Amino acid sequence: MISYLRGKIAYKAPTQAVIDVGGVGYGVSISLVTYDQLATLGEEVRLFTHMHVREDRMELFAFADEDERAVFEMLIGVSGIGPSLALTILSGMSLRDLQEAIAYERVSELTGIKGIGKRTAERLVLDLRDKISLGTPASEGETQDEAGSAISEEAAMALVALGMTPPDARQAVRKAIERNGSDLTVQQLIKFALKER
Repeated sequence: MISYLRGKIAYKAPTQAVIDVGGVGYGVSISLVTYDQLATLGEEVRLFTHMHVREDRMELFAFADEDERAVFEMLIGVSGIGPSLALTILSGMSLRDLQEAIAYERVSELTGIKGIGKRTAERLVLDLRDKISLGTPASEGETQDEAGSAISEEAAMALVALGMTPPDARQAVRKAIERNGSDLTVQQLIKFALKER
């Protein structure tokens, strides 16, 4: 099992990269999230990997961080989702937005990803909602309680009703909380989030 690769970037494209490790070029499939984090050609990089073995071929998938690899491995554990579709899902929205969509059962957001129908989205939510860990927005080890989370969710839904896309709305709410604290009313949160646009 290859756990990670450290070497120079010999080639990169939005879905693939070649990492030169001691003169051997490892071809890896990557998500758009990882592609955005790759350095320029010739620079050294460390990517976490997952090797997928089938009867007719072996494929190596690479990720910029361990969290993305962990979510990828959870996704391919869901019936009907193979590695290629899992990469498409990871490319379709940020890791945090994907985790929130699953945790809060937002099926309509998941079906916005190419290749994900309603049934697949529902299966994703059913299989993974208890396994997804949202963690903290990394203030200083603070955790959001359920009430704060409900207020954030309500504010984000109001912003969507005002015309923002769901990922932009949640990002604006997160920034508003980071700048103004977490003990805000829904109205205050919406007001501050609108200023983050």
